[in-house]
Amino acid sequence: MMDVLHPQVHADGRALNLTPSVRLFTGDVTHGPDLDAVLRLFRPSQIVHLAAETGTGQSLTHATRHGSVNVVGTAQLLDALSRSAWVPDQFVLASSRAVYGEGAWQCGAEVFYPPPRSHAQLSAGIWDPQGPKGEPAVPLPSCAGRTEPRPTNIYAATKLAQEHMLGRGLLPATPI
Repeated sequence: MMDVLHPQVHADGRALNLTPSVRLFTGDVTHGPDLDAVLRLFRPSQIVHLAAETGTGQSLTHATRHGSVNVVGTAQLLDALSRSAWVPDQFVLASSRAVYGEGAWQCGAEVFYPPPRSHAQLSAGIWDPQGPKGEPAVPLPSCAGRTEPRPTNIYAATKLAQEHMLGRGLLPATPI
């Protein structure tokens, strides 16, 4: 396992509750040499990619950090695998429901994907998306295979970018 031990997550600088059989490498997914060092020691049959900046609100004020860790970090991992000439049997990416934005909504017979709410709507306390004439709309159940991605913030866009990067057939990848 490799973890940067970010102080926002690991205030004391330690990983908690690791089973004794897990070996921890402190490293940064955005730093290729850290990934190379791990791949020199191990040839994992599975990679579970959890490294991410996850603060939706923080992504608005720390866009570079989110883009770097989520997008560049994934690219660095792909590059490190290429340099090591190793392809795992399975690569699992933890994505996010945020890639779908609000999802599909329905008003009468019309199904639509609402844009982010405007400042005026939020100031007026209008939380739910509305139909084209301001009438009430209802959310539709989502299914990842049928719901269109519509990221509405930087964090969501970076998670969708990860899915696109891994969905190009280079690895046996499974976004979840």
